[in-house]
Amino acid sequence: MDAPAGAVAAAEWGWRGRLNRWTFGAARVPAGPQEQAYRVGRVHVLRAFAAPQRVVVANPKGGAGKTPVTLGLAATLGWFRGGYTLAWDNNETRGTLGLRAEEAVHERNVVDLLQAIDGFLNARASVGHLGGFIRPQSAHFDVLASDDVPGRMDVIDAAGFHQLADVLGRFYRFMVIDTGNNVRSANWWAATSSADCVVVPTTVRADVAETGLWMLHHLARLGRTDLARGAVAVVSCADPKVDHGLLTAIVERYREVVREVVVLPFDARLSVGDRVTYRDLGAPLRRSLLMAAVAVVDALSAASATKGA
Repeated sequence: MDAPAGAVAAAEWGWRGRLNRWTFGAARVPAGPQEQAYRVGRVHVLRAFAAPQRVVVANPKGGAGKTPVTLGLAATLGWFRGGYTLAWDNNETRGTLGLRAEEAVHERNVVDLLQAIDGFLNARASVGHLGGFIRPQSAHFDVLASDDVPGRMDVIDAAGFHQLADVLGRFYRFMVIDTGNNVRSANWWAATSSADCVVVPTTVRADVAETGLWMLHHLARLGRTDLARGAVAVVSCADPKVDHGLLTAIVERYREVVREVVVLPFDARLSVGDRVTYRDLGAPLRRSLLMAAVAVVDALSAASATKGA
């Protein structure tokens, strides 16, 4: 029998879900608030956009969790939306996105793609031609790694970034762009200044959090106040022993200046620095990543509405 209109669906998580299973559904304990939010989020994250969206993950402080958050967001969007999502390492030097992603059958990277960009500027180029440059992941997204060839000194400048973004935007609905630590590098500013949404990752450390806040002020001073105010902060608990007082202080401080703040729980599989497979992440982290993806989709939707007004 269907639930009455407006009724909360039966729980599947925790003690509520166990009670429903033990009683074969006779108890019909409703889902709790977190489970309800997750169910709504699974639908909400599917929102369509009229143009490719650029989500830039940025915090000039090393160790802020930029790469894990980039992978987590791209994997979540790919998993629920069924593909057309790219995680792109736009580090000005040697980034670690390729090292943290699942292994690929080749080692070509963003510099190799830029050197071959002319072949993608004609109308006959298709997503299949990207296969020699991107690294498919099991969560239905692709990775474009930064250059890590020993001895090579190529640097992606602003023009190169825009060429890549224009071509990749033909094939991907979402580009989640990892960045380096130098806010004065040409490709950092090219990415952030053209972003549709900025995600500010931080760990539960005062210096990391303050650097992210400084960057938002930096963006505002350079004319992107809208981007700073519409940002999403993602606070990662990178240590199993969390300073809850500091965590609360960081969350409250960010809530004063950004659109939304999402906290990611500790997960040893993400914190050891090894390769990240979405399926292997714990359920609490995957659920929180969905809430982060929903916050990003909401921010993108609000930005699109403002541009169209």
